[in-house]
Amino acid sequence: MNEKTIARKQPALHFLTEMLSDAGILNRINQDACCVRIMRIDSHTLVLAAVCDGVGGMEDGDYASKSTIQFLNNWFDYTVSREVCGKSQEEILLYLQEEMERCIQKQNGLIFDYAKERGIRAGTTLTLLVIVNREYITAQVGDSRAYCVNNGLHQLTEDQSLIAQEIKAGRLSPKDAKHDRRRNIILQCVGASKRLQIVYQRGTVMENDVFFLCSDGFIHELEDEEIGEFFRPESLTDRTSIKKSLKKAVALVKERGEKDNITVILIRVREDVQEGGAEHPRR
Repeated sequence: MNEKTIARKQPALHFLTEMLSDAGILNRINQDACCVRIMRIDSHTLVLAAVCDGVGGMEDGDYASKSTIQFLNNWFDYTVSREVCGKSQEEILLYLQEEMERCIQKQNGLIFDYAKERGIRAGTTLTLLVIVNREYITAQVGDSRAYCVNNGLHQLTEDQSLIAQEIKAGRLSPKDAKHDRRRNIILQCVGASKRLQIVYQRGTVMENDVFFLCSDGFIHELEDEEIGEFFRPESLTDRTSIKKSLKKAVALVKERGEKDNITVILIRVREDVQEGGAEHPRR
């Protein structure tokens, strides 16, 4: 007798989101910018999250970071929402990776031309996360970061920085890197050159994953174990607990003397949403 194998449809995932950005203890201007957005198209749930850090020492870093976030918001709301209708998950992912390359390169050119016309230098880091149901893609330029917490802390992106290069070559330890004077030197940023080398990673989204994106100001004063403890999936049960954890983490960073802007976005993945913990897209 032939047995038919029936594939069990996986439950839809839900996403609880929150973000926090702080100018830090010295700065009056916050050159960081961020966004989190959720969209449902057909049977698919799409999430966009991005962190930009206007590059210190460059004029108009604030313009570079905020204009990049606005560019991504408009792209997601008006282009992606129209183009993914009727596509399968894999078709959406392939489309998005091509579109991410095109859009980031276009924004890079816009900032480059803006700066050139004014005789200034302007730039921003960019860490971008796009989730489609149970798959994700990251795009990386500079030294902002994306992580996932689930059975430990896992860094999803690799810094494009001098320090990361030195660690990879074995000339510097991660412990010493935290206090190295060169830690703010990045190898590329959006707007600084005519063409970018964007690094992409793709992976699977699991129930109880906690994704978070941050500017480098968030991680300088925290150990990996502390970050993992702040963002343990079992402690983030609703938006109230998420917001509380973000505030406590940022407060500790400032207490330890971080002088840079501090930004962090958190996305909690669940298969069920309790009352009062509904998905909450944010700009």
